[in-house]
Amino acid sequence: MRNKDLLQGVAILSAAALLAKILSAAYRIPYQNLSGDMGYYVYQQVYPLYGIIITLSMYGFPIVLSKHRAELLAVGKKEEARKITSLLFYALFIVAALSWIFLFFLAPMIAEMMGDKNLVSPIRAMSYVVFLLPFLSVGRGYHQGEGELIPTAVSHIVEQFVRVVLILGFTYFFVVAGFDAYQIGSGAAYGSFFGGLIGVIALLLLTKAVWMKELLQPNKLKGRNLFKQNWSMFKHSLFICLSALMFVLIQLVDAFTIVQLLQMSGVQPEAAFKAKGVYDRGQPLIQLGTVLATTLTLALVPLLSKAVTENEMHMAKKYQNLSYRLVFLIGGAATVGLVIIIEPTNHMLFTDTTGTDVLGVLSIAIVLSSFFVTLSAVLQGYNYTYVPAIAVGVGAVTKLGLNVLFVPIFGTIGAAWSTVVAMLVMIIYLVMSLKRKRQLYVGPFSPYVRIGSVLVMMGLLTSIWKRGITIVLPLEDRGMDTIIALSSAGVGGIVVVCCLFLLPIFTEEEWNKIPKLNKVRARFVKRRRWK
Repeated sequence: MRNKDLLQGVAILSAAALLAKILSAAYRIPYQNLSGDMGYYVYQQVYPLYGIIITLSMYGFPIVLSKHRAELLAVGKKEEARKITSLLFYALFIVAALSWIFLFFLAPMIAEMMGDKNLVSPIRAMSYVVFLLPFLSVGRGYHQGEGELIPTAVSHIVEQFVRVVLILGFTYFFVVAGFDAYQIGSGAAYGSFFGGLIGVIALLLLTKAVWMKELLQPNKLKGRNLFKQNWSMFKHSLFICLSALMFVLIQLVDAFTIVQLLQMSGVQPEAAFKAKGVYDRGQPLIQLGTVLATTLTLALVPLLSKAVTENEMHMAKKYQNLSYRLVFLIGGAATVGLVIIIEPTNHMLFTDTTGTDVLGVLSIAIVLSSFFVTLSAVLQGYNYTYVPAIAVGVGAVTKLGLNVLFVPIFGTIGAAWSTVVAMLVMIIYLVMSLKRKRQLYVGPFSPYVRIGSVLVMMGLLTSIWKRGITIVLPLEDRGMDTIIALSSAGVGGIVVVCCLFLLPIFTEEEWNKIPKLNKVRARFVKRRRWK
């Protein structure tokens, strides 16, 4: 019964993480529609702070704390487990307090570094988010160590849902009331804080605050060994988180460089702010595309990890190869399709077609980020957790250097290309690392050729459909572009699905290993034979 409950908890936690990622990306579209490019720019400048805190409190500290607690409890060291939990809580609280002091009082300096002194208020509003870190991290980690995953899942969904509702609600109210972009951005930042606070309250209610009662008094904590263990948890948490922080760190680099570099190249401040807001339209597109592309792929990683644990390396290779082909097919389809329909999609989602060329370049990042996420997961499956962390560091430095080089010359499209190149560098680093460790297995070349042919066919048919509907209905308004974008995406999707089910892209054995999709395919084939 215990194993069954644990598996159910893992499934719920995975579903919650997926839903939270979709919510986190999708709400930005109505937010931009309400606040405009200027309001969207303000929020995106301070968003990375929230993204870092929530990633650490969901994927970093809870995972490492639960692992340490489970190991100590397994050998009967309950008091040591309590000490580790307590020490991490107090350490994170001190880190949060110091971070808040830094962000709140040095907000003018940070705003100046970002190239916009008016960002002081939004930065200070978002600074309160850091106080959520100890409560969410330790509360989730404690119960995950006990094998109770549902509190983490529910608190995460509640947090994200309330946050999105509050952000959009505050934004609507502030826009109607006539507030400026910076006040709207501050309201959205407070919405993020209060959403996280509701997540903490939900966690306390779901767990009856057991983990808070288990915390020892600070004066009972002493000893260098505990400090060393705590430092070890910090390091492991950062290693685990860095691959998940890839998107946030790229946004952080952009927040500190694009506006500054545009102004240094002669662009007026107001124009630079709006250009950054338009550029930021690409973030939800990349994140949503990556989530969709990696959902099925990442479902194979636990199977790969299990095969590695059981020393069935031939099965691990098969899962690795299947993951790459899946992400090439789905991520490639998302990229090719979006590049083709990027202009009507831009108009449909963001009210006008400004920055279509920039978004077209950023669309390439969908397939690249999907490969990065998949390769990172594969390396973690082989227990090489530190490699993706190093890759993210390399990518962030590359992104920074290329922004400095490209943005003054090419503007925001230069920043878009620097994102693409930085992701490509990270992928190359991961591939070379797998190759050095003799764990890389991409399989035969022919299936990739077939997938490439499917993508070409999809691209041609989607382009023909888009061109045809534009000729038949030559209207230039948002409603027409919505019809063009959605119908073209539908045609592309149908082409991919038909090719996927009818062509020998995957073997029967591989189909049986792909969660969910194998059942859909079985029904499709059965109906086709019946007809």
